[in-house]
Amino acid sequence: MSFLSERGSQDCLLRSHFCDDSVFGDFGSSSARGDENDLQHKPPHQVALGPIEPFTVVGSNLKDRGSLFNRLKTLVRICMRQKQNGSTLQLWPPNLKPWLGRTLSRRPRVSKCVLYLIIAYLSILGLIHFFGSLLDALEMRFPDDIDWVINRWGRVGELKEGFGQWPTDATGDVHPVNCHSHNDYWRSVPLYAAVRAGCTGAEADVWLVDDELYVGHKRDALTTNRTLQNLYISPLLDLIGKQNPLIKYHPDEDYPLYPPEENPLNGVFDVDPTQTFVLLIDFKSSGPALWQQLDYQLTPFREKGYLTHFNGTAIVERPITIVGTGNAPFDLLTANDTYRDVFFDAPLQEMADLSSQWPNPNRAQDSTRGHDQSGPDSPASNILDNRINPAYNKPVGRGQGKCVTTTFSNASIYGPFNSYYASTSFTKSIGHIWGSRLTQKQLQLIRGQIRGAHQRGLRVRYWSLPGWPIGLRNHIWHILIREGVDMLNVDDLRHATERDWRKTKGWWY
Repeated sequence: MSFLSERGSQDCLLRSHFCDDSVFGDFGSSSARGDENDLQHKPPHQVALGPIEPFTVVGSNLKDRGSLFNRLKTLVRICMRQKQNGSTLQLWPPNLKPWLGRTLSRRPRVSKCVLYLIIAYLSILGLIHFFGSLLDALEMRFPDDIDWVINRWGRVGELKEGFGQWPTDATGDVHPVNCHSHNDYWRSVPLYAAVRAGCTGAEADVWLVDDELYVGHKRDALTTNRTLQNLYISPLLDLIGKQNPLIKYHPDEDYPLYPPEENPLNGVFDVDPTQTFVLLIDFKSSGPALWQQLDYQLTPFREKGYLTHFNGTAIVERPITIVGTGNAPFDLLTANDTYRDVFFDAPLQEMADLSSQWPNPNRAQDSTRGHDQSGPDSPASNILDNRINPAYNKPVGRGQGKCVTTTFSNASIYGPFNSYYASTSFTKSIGHIWGSRLTQKQLQLIRGQIRGAHQRGLRVRYWSLPGWPIGLRNHIWHILIREGVDMLNVDDLRHATERDWRKTKGWWY
C-alpha cells in the first residue's frame, strides 16, 4: 500500500510542476488526489501489478515554463517537497537529468575558461616584466664602457667632474613660446614655472604699502615676504647673471665688451638668447607714487644693462622688457624724451581699423595679419613720432586698472617708442561667444584691432579669454594666433605650451 501511495504522490507532484496548467488546471490536481485516495482504499488484489513506467517530461512543458531561472526554481520545489514527504523514489525523469546537467554546467565551464585565460595572460605579462627587470639589473651590473661614462658623467669625485652642465644651461632645454603667464604670482613657483614652460612674459599685480612693493591679486591677500623684489627682480637678476657668466673667455671677438650698446647679452632662454622676457607690472595702487618706487627698484637692471630701452632715436632690445599697465601713469612713463625703459600698455580697443573687410582667413590679403616678426612693425606714416608734447598730455579719467590703461583722447599718440603692448579685454571688447564660434562681425573686429595695433608697431594681447569649455578656449586660441595676435594670454601653462591644442575642437572637452 505504501508503494502505491508513493507512486500516486509522485505522479501528482510531477504533474503539478511540469504539466501545462492550461491542460490540467485544477481538474488535473483534483484527479491526481482522487487517484491517490482510490489506491489507498483498494484491496491489493485489485491493484494492477507490473513494471512502473518512468514519468517522461514533454519538452514543450519545460519550454513553456519560461526562463532558466523559473525551471530551476521548479526543480528546487520538487526537491523540497520530496524531502517533506520522505519519499525515497526517484523523482528525476530520465530525460531531465541530461538536460539539467548540460544547462547547469555549460555556463560555469565558459566562465572557468575565461577566468583561466585571464590568469594565463596576466601570468605571462608578469613573467615578461620579471625577466625584463632581471636583464636590466644584469646589464647595470655589467656595463660597457659607454654606459660607464654616461652614468658617471659630471659626478663629484669622478674624472669628468663639472662636465655635467654648461655655464649657461639654466634653461637649456626650454623653448620659448609667445605666451603670457596671466596672474603669474598665483602659481606654486612664481616666475620659474612660467620660464620652465617657455612663456616669454609674466604678470605681477603690484601694490605700494609703506614704501614697499607687494605682489598680490587683492590688498587683503598681501604678505610681508611676497614682494616684487623677492618674487621677480632678484630671480630675474639671478637668471640673467647665470646666462651671462664673467669668465676668462669673455669678452672675445664675437662678444666685445665695448661699446656697451653693441654688447649682446644672453636672455633668459639658452635656446634663443635674443628673446626678451616681458615683465608686465599691473599698477594697483596710485600710479605716481607706485611709479616712483618702481623706478628706484629697477636700478640694478639698469646698471647691468638688462633693460630694453628707448635711447632717443631707436629701441634697444635687451633681456628684460618692463611694461606698465593698470593705473600706470602714461605721462610719467613718457616724460623723458631721450631715455625710457618702462613702456606702456596701450588701449587696443581704440585702435581698430575697420576700413577693410576680409571674407576669409587668408593671411596673404594683408601684410599686417599673421604678425610673427621679432620686432614691431614700422609705424604708419600718419602716426606721430611718439615723442609726446607735454602740453598735449591731458589724460582722460579712464584708469586701466581692470582692463585698460590710463588713456588719452587721441589713440595715435601710442607707438613703439612709448608703448610695447596694445591690450584689451576680449570679453568686453569682442563680446561673449555663443554657439562655440565667433560671428563674422566679431571676427572682423578682431582683425581690425590687430591691424590698427600693428600699424602703430605694437604687439597685440587679449586678456579675459574664455577659459571653459576647453574646446571653446582652444578654438579662440587658434583663431587669435591665426589672425596675428603676438602674445597669448594663458592661465593653463601646460596645455598652452606642451600640447597641440589646435586638435581639440569639441564643446565640452
